[in-house]
Amino acid sequence: MRYEIGSFSHRKSARRFLLAGFAASAAAIGLAGNAQAQSTNPDFTKTLAPGSIVVRLDGRVSAWAGVDGFTGQSYNGTKYSGFSTAGYLRLYPGFDGVAANGLQYGAQAEIRENTETSAAAGASSETLYVLRDFGYLGLPQLGLVRFGQQEGALYLNDAGRFESGKEAFDSGGWNGDVQNFFVNTSARPIYPWTWSNSTRTTDKIDYITPSFSGLSFSVSFEPNQTGENYAPAVTSTTTATDLRRNTVEIGTTYKAKFDGVGLIVDGGYMNAGAVGYTGTAKAGLPYQGMSVGSAGATLSYAGFTVGGNTKFGNMNGQFEPNYAGGANAVGWLAGGLYTAGQLTVGASYFNYKSQGDYSSPKTEGQRDETGLAAGATYVLVPGVKLFASYLYGTRWQGGYNFLSGAAGSANNKVQAQVFALGTWLYW
Repeated sequence: MRYEIGSFSHRKSARRFLLAGFAASAAAIGLAGNAQAQSTNPDFTKTLAPGSIVVRLDGRVSAWAGVDGFTGQSYNGTKYSGFSTAGYLRLYPGFDGVAANGLQYGAQAEIRENTETSAAAGASSETLYVLRDFGYLGLPQLGLVRFGQQEGALYLNDAGRFESGKEAFDSGGWNGDVQNFFVNTSARPIYPWTWSNSTRTTDKIDYITPSFSGLSFSVSFEPNQTGENYAPAVTSTTTATDLRRNTVEIGTTYKAKFDGVGLIVDGGYMNAGAVGYTGTAKAGLPYQGMSVGSAGATLSYAGFTVGGNTKFGNMNGQFEPNYAGGANAVGWLAGGLYTAGQLTVGASYFNYKSQGDYSSPKTEGQRDETGLAAGATYVLVPGVKLFASYLYGTRWQGGYNFLSGAAGSANNKVQAQVFALGTWLYW
């Protein structure tokens, strides 16, 4: 739905200012999939007429109720409920424009509601913060440059994750709403794919090419693993810290359709240095640079989609520098879904092996984590989605106590499972 809110003359041409839904502007410049997913893709279209600007203020209200069980639910005198309700508010302001000469330009932002500072603090302790914000300039025949706090080339070319957009079967599997609401961090398996805040919320510059017969490329540069309003950044310190520096990402995507079968194949690579350690304490373990490969693919036919994704190389956690001497990481995910009308059902499973904790190298082994997700989504009416979601995850690392967060022989394996029902109301 579009509402005209004003106009004026500029160089003999009227430029219309409109308030519209995110989906309308996304179709106009091809930068975002839909309001509920807020996913980004590099395709250009020509829906928005030259000389026009579309302004929007989209949003989403999420509400969930779920039952859960996880290791550490009763630990050290504290017990957590097995049934909870939760939710949040998010806002997506932005604008998109096309000049008379074909230049496409605009800005997008994502504003989130922070959690209460403590159980007793109440809603008045909540705040709003900016998760992402970026601007862009581009021409369909030359490509697009984006700048700001945003995703990089790996995310822009990363099919087969089954968590958002057309690949979503619930709110995001082990990277959606449910695990954050109902599972404590110590029992939550690390999700090592690109829809994570360690890669989506840092200041960087992206270049995205046009599509050439279904083939497109992207490249990104991130000087430091910081937000856009933090400068100058630290390059070395006496306190060991696992932060990236001078991160370069490259990615490519090929899309095609053969006799009704849709194919998407992606590949990418990330290279980064690490903030240096200049201290002398034995506890200060140095970190090494990163070198990470990425590949993913999906096949779609008659409502069915299957695929997978893998990340591998020298990293730890969610795209963080690894300890010097730490083991390389490898993660894989496979999934599938079926869509019939307004109903989508699907499932995914991932396994991630990484170094994990390395505070006591002589006693700690390599970390092994798994995550199963299954669920369904139903679009009740435009702007209302209903969800059913089930998650089961495990974490294991010999010699590391997940509950105390230190080396130890107890609680080397933890697990969690959740079943939740929820809704998104979005505009």
